[in-house]
Amino acid sequence: MEQVDRDLLDWIAAATDDPALAAQIAAAEVKKRDFLRTGFLVYFARNDAAPPVPAGVRPVCPHLASPELMDGAGCDLFLRDGRLHYLEVYARGGFMPEKLESYRLVAEPLL
Repeated sequence: MEQVDRDLLDWIAAATDDPALAAQIAAAEVKKRDFLRTGFLVYFARNDAAPPVPAGVRPVCPHLASPELMDGAGCDLFLRDGRLHYLEVYARGGFMPEKLESYRLVAEPLL
């Protein structure tokens, strides 16, 4: 798992009040990572041993501020059947470097 992936997941875990989501994030294992030039997708191995996340839980996700990105980036964490499925990270305008070196996570996008 790349450092930016781990930082995003840790931020989401700290922002949730759902223990099942936090537990799944703590145990998350990457199955596949796809770089798309405008962002990337991180797919997770299904963890059937962890308690499922209740259907009404919506992960709160940070924004990425970086001098390497024209207008920053956003992310979304997707669940399937109460399990981590994938993390999508997308640049807002322009491209994203394959290895993002300098960034900070913020609650609101910087305008």
